[in-house]
Amino acid sequence: MNFEQCKKAFDQYTSNYDLNQEMVQLKYQHSYVVADLMAELAFRLELPKEDILLAKTIGLLHDIGRFEQLKQYHSFDDKNVDHAEASCTYLFEEGHIRDFVSETKYDAIIEKAIRYHNKIEIPEMEERESLFSKMIRDMDKVDIYKQIAVHFDSVFKAEEVTPEVLELFKKEESIPKSITKSKSDKVLIFLSFLFNIYFNPSFDILVETDNFDLFLSTVNVDNHSERLWKKIREICFDKINKGIGD
Repeated sequence: MNFEQCKKAFDQYTSNYDLNQEMVQLKYQHSYVVADLMAELAFRLELPKEDILLAKTIGLLHDIGRFEQLKQYHSFDDKNVDHAEASCTYLFEEGHIRDFVSETKYDAIIEKAIRYHNKIEIPEMEERESLFSKMIRDMDKVDIYKQIAVHFDSVFKAEEVTPEVLELFKKEESIPKSITKSKSDKVLIFLSFLFNIYFNPSFDILVETDNFDLFLSTVNVDNHSERLWKKIREICFDKINKGIGD
């Protein structure tokens, strides 16, 4: 596993896009941050060096479809195109994975991890495929909290929260985008990421980055929504403190 090959090919690929454009640069930086987070998680899970490099490679490539999505649609909205599927199409159906990784033995793991990193849940799969799929989902979320906090406006109004969304949140379950109707619902989707984290070291990394606290601090909470917001925060921090349990 040669991460330098992957890095060189990634930089060559992204040079085809305008890195001076804010959203392109955002996704470029996100890719490298998640690569480093993946390496850190792999280290904490006591994986061998080969797997640390594999994790880092998955982190760097997981959003490669975002660049063309942004160029074509000027948006990161997956209603236009599922960026994970687009990433897999470019890498595996079109064969560009060989630009980044010479060995074929990692293909199934990389493909599954990228394809399912943005889905509401992952299907049954082989043990190592499942491991790396769970890892990228965790570390992607860690940096997403920072990206949302820094680059997007989040608003929370109790009166705008869809009852079905709130009920799922209180049950600590994932919230499908299809049932959301407001910006306040979207905030609860982001917070519900906590309920689908797979490793206790992932919670540790999330806390150490301060990304979650940063996101909470940037949510514009309506004056009449403080009581519900306080309850929501309590649910979140209880989950972080509890971790994945036994």
